[in-house]
Amino acid sequence: MFHATLDSSKTWKQIIDALATLLTEAHFIVSETGLSLRQLDSSKAAMVDLTLPAGVFQEYKCDGEYDVCLGIDELAKVSKRMAADDKLEFNLDETEKRFEIKMLGQADRQFKLQLLTPPDDRTKKPSLAFDVKAEMFADAFKQAVKDVGVVSSHIRITADGKSLTFTGEGDTGEAQVALKANEESSLFELNAKSKSNSMYALNYLAEISKAITSDSIVIQFSTNKPLHMEFAIAEGGRISFILAPRVERR
Repeated sequence: MFHATLDSSKTWKQIIDALATLLTEAHFIVSETGLSLRQLDSSKAAMVDLTLPAGVFQEYKCDGEYDVCLGIDELAKVSKRMAADDKLEFNLDETEKRFEIKMLGQADRQFKLQLLTPPDDRTKKPSLAFDVKAEMFADAFKQAVKDVGVVSSHIRITADGKSLTFTGEGDTGEAQVALKANEESSLFELNAKSKSNSMYALNYLAEISKAITSDSIVIQFSTNKPLHMEFAIAEGGRISFILAPRVERR
């Protein structure tokens, strides 16, 4: 048995929009402690990791652990039908293999989505250590991605003890965005064990940027290693994206 309610339809829309940046199916693990999801995208170049503790919901009851696999397109279509003031109710119908979403507002509406067959194996969390950790305003990160995207399809991130720099180059020119670690900067924390730089596909970062709804974001990386981006979602929830590097061949 699984039952939960959520007062904010905006929160649920943000979650689905974030997942839709990389996935075509959402494989939720529903347990007594909350909802979680950890999946690779179809190219296996990126991973999304979502944690929604039970405390995010106003009501939460779950008597075991369930695999709830749903199509992202269907979830997105239902989410678009939610009004801003709707209260949401979620139920799992094990007999009919349906996931129920109720919208309680000026009218009571209900959608029942068919459960898909979950994957045989669950994605494991990679064991990663990073040389750089930076916390910055999310808008600064988004603007850096857009700026570099004017001239390049890839973005290089470089960090030392004093600054974090985003650069890119292409046939039409070059772009650079440098953030200094000081009180007046959009970069308000920077820890670098050593000077590091790595390149990533900009199309992925552009999509991920659209999913960032919090005021700040924490990014971590090392030279030629994956980029880890994490931000808060809902009150107490977290979502992170891990993106494989583009290693240049010499």
